[in-house]
Amino acid sequence: MKRIAGVLACVVALGATMFAHEGNDHVRGVVTAVSATSIVVQTAANGPRTLTVSAKTKFEKSGEPAAPGDLKTGDRVVVDVPEHGADALLVRFGAPKKK
Repeated sequence: MKRIAGVLACVVALGATMFAHEGNDHVRGVVTAVSATSIVVQTAANGPRTLTVSAKTKFEKSGEPAAPGDLKTGDRVVVDVPEHGADALLVRFGAPKKK
């Protein structure tokens, strides 16, 4: 009985994780160009990818809110974008804070 409960808990947790992305993809790579309206990210798998930056785009540096001007060429980033889209929703960069 405990095994069944454990398996059920894992299935529920994994299912919640899968739907938490709400159809978003992650673009991972190194920033090669930054402007007020776009970011170009060099990805390992697909080469350069140009992402649109808007007033809705949020920036996080080391887990803290950041300004768009904090992002520099050469920064490693993970950008949340809508599935099959190019609008940057959340741009994460900077080393994680040590605990």
